[in-house]
Amino acid sequence: MENTTPAPVRHALSATQVIAALSKLDGWRLHGDGADVAIEKTYTFANYLQTMAFANAVAYLAEQQDHHPAMLVQWGSCSVRFNTHDVHGISKTDFECAALVDALAQG
Repeated sequence: MENTTPAPVRHALSATQVIAALSKLDGWRLHGDGADVAIEKTYTFANYLQTMAFANAVAYLAEQQDHHPAMLVQWGSCSVRFNTHDVHGISKTDFECAALVDALAQG
């Protein structure tokens, strides 16, 4: 059966809205500029297995949210970067997903 639920309508946030939302998140920062602007945070871990477990949990969460970040996985760290391609910027969804990833990392 085909999914008939329409995709949410997303809008790029203004610079002021991005800065205000960013101030509510711990450790997230702006990355890039223009249409490539994103929010990013690097999480650190004691070893590679913990890093991979986190990256896989983020992938599962991203699939549930239908909003997929870029991730850089290295020994002991995973950088997570969100932006919204279809609005060529940062949307409310990016901040919602960032908060979910933070909760995942804490719990």
